[in-house]
Amino acid sequence: MADAETLSLTFMRTHPAAAARVLELLAPPESSALLARAPARLAAPVLAAMLPSAAARSFAGLQDEQALALLGDLGTQPLVAVLRHVAEPRRSRLTAGLPTAAALASKLLLGYVEDSVGAWTDPDVLALPGATRAGDALERVRHAEATVRRVFVTTGEGRLEGWVPLPALLRAPADATLGSILQRPESVISARTPLAGALAHPGWEHASLLPVVEPGERLVGVLTRDALTRALGRTARAQRAAPAETLGGMLAHGYWNALSGGAEAMVTLLPAVRPVGRSADER
Repeated sequence: MADAETLSLTFMRTHPAAAARVLELLAPPESSALLARAPARLAAPVLAAMLPSAAARSFAGLQDEQALALLGDLGTQPLVAVLRHVAEPRRSRLTAGLPTAAALASKLLLGYVEDSVGAWTDPDVLALPGATRAGDALERVRHAEATVRRVFVTTGEGRLEGWVPLPALLRAPADATLGSILQRPESVISARTPLAGALAHPGWEHASLLPVVEPGERLVGVLTRDALTRALGRTARAQRAAPAETLGGMLAHGYWNALSGGAEAMVTLLPAVRPVGRSADER
C-alpha cells in the first residue's frame, strides 16, 4: 500500500479543488508548511482553487521567495485574487518581485474593487495598432505565450477599435492592415460594472466573451462567461459559513484524513526532496 506522503501528493494532483477545501480547514501554520514543502507544480493548482483569503493566510509562514515561486505558477486572476488579501507592505513587495508583465497586470487589476468586472478581467490579450500588417500580426500570434484566438485593435491611447478573429487574420493578405479587416464587437462591458449586475448584460445573448473597457473605451482585457460564473461562485462561497462548518468541508477533511492519516501527518510526512522554487525544466 502506498505511504501517506504519496497518497497526499496524489490527492493534490488528482483532486486540487477538494484538496483546496482541506487546506482551508487547516490552521495557517499547517497550510503554510504544506505549501512550503509540496512541489510547486502540485501546490499552485490547489492554491488557485482556495478561497483567496485562506490562501493569503497560508502565505504568512512563507518567505517572500517561496511565495513568489508559487505565485509565479498561478494565472493572472488567481494571482490577483490572492494578492488582494495580502496586507501591505508585503503586497507591494510581492507584486514588485513578479515578472514585469505579471506585475503590471496585477497593479492594473488591483486598482478595481473586488466585486467589479475590472477585478476579474483577463488582461492577457494581444492588442496591436490598426496600422499593423496582417503578416506581422500573425507572427506575433505565433510567438505569443498563450493561445490567441483574436487580435484586438487599439489606438495609441489604448482605445478599442475592434478585433480580428484568428481565421480572418489567416485569410487576410499579408500586407493588409488590421484596421482594414477588423470587426467591431457587438458589445463591450465597463470595468466598473458590479459583478452582481454583469450577468444580466445583454451581450451574453450572442457572445461568450466580452471586451472590458475603461471610460473612453480604453481596453482593459476580456471577461468570459465562465470566468464571471466562477467569480460569482467564489464570492458566494466566501460569504457562506466557514468551510469547517459545512458538510462538504467535513467530508473533504474526512476523505483526506483517510488517505493521509490526518492533516498533521500529511504536513510532516510530505517529502522534502524539492523546494517550492521551480527547477530549470519547469520554467
